[in-house]
Amino acid sequence: MNYKIFGSKTVDIVIEMGLGACIAEWEALARELGENHGVLVYERAGINHSDKSDKERTPTNIAKELMNLLDEIPHDEKLVIIGHSQGGLYASEFCGLYPEMVKGLILLDPLTTEDNRFKKELTAKEFKKSGVDKSKNFIFLETLTKLGMKGFVKKVMCQAPPFYYANFSKEQNEDILNSLVNTTHLRTCREEYRLAHDEASLKNMVSKEKYPDIPIILVTHSSEEAIKENMEFGGNSRPFAARIEQLWQEIMKEYLGYSRRAIWIQAKKSTHYIHLTEPEIVIESVNTLNN
Repeated sequence: MNYKIFGSKTVDIVIEMGLGACIAEWEALARELGENHGVLVYERAGINHSDKSDKERTPTNIAKELMNLLDEIPHDEKLVIIGHSQGGLYASEFCGLYPEMVKGLILLDPLTTEDNRFKKELTAKEFKKSGVDKSKNFIFLETLTKLGMKGFVKKVMCQAPPFYYANFSKEQNEDILNSLVNTTHLRTCREEYRLAHDEASLKNMVSKEKYPDIPIILVTHSSEEAIKENMEFGGNSRPFAARIEQLWQEIMKEYLGYSRRAIWIQAKKSTHYIHLTEPEIVIESVNTLNN
């Protein structure tokens, strides 16, 4: 497993990144947090520089693999776990399996076990227009890569998220773009996405009813900014974009029912990449859990 520790060698913060994310995407925030903490950022098995695992890419297996990694790294007895997007699902499962190790959970626009509501409550045509389904993106990138169009993929993707939201160094740009033409990485992303929406895999996770009463800080994006982005890049009408946004916020707020100590913060200027556009919210959340 490829990982990097920022700041103190003794880890007290673990970052569980979103679908297909690389360490380079989180490096700036991890360095800032590392001024006062030991921050572990890692690439899940099969992602970017990490070797493949022989285990299925279920949320439970991924959480257990993080535990295996932590067994090899000096860390505090209690950890702050940060999960972004699909990484929020894995971070949540880790906390459910190993509550004795967790000081608190910070979830940034997290995937939940209820994400299949999009497919159930929208028509097939609406679901396709919504932009919710990420699996086809990885199939498309893999097809272009196999056709020898790596240069084209990189040229197009450097205009897309996360590049749209941040100025990365030349080395960081190169690392992220290379992952997007790495067939093992792309196939792993597809499998992670599939099993994060597989009902059987989701039923094996720690349920809301059995979840430990740990502090949870849920941070979701600005609804207005998300509606504007859906209209601009998805070509959707405002009423449809608003409907998608309302459902998205409802699904993410499922985590408020996981703990009596769960609180909600809405980022005022961000869409999905809160850690890039409003990193101060993450830093303040870490400080809250440590006070």
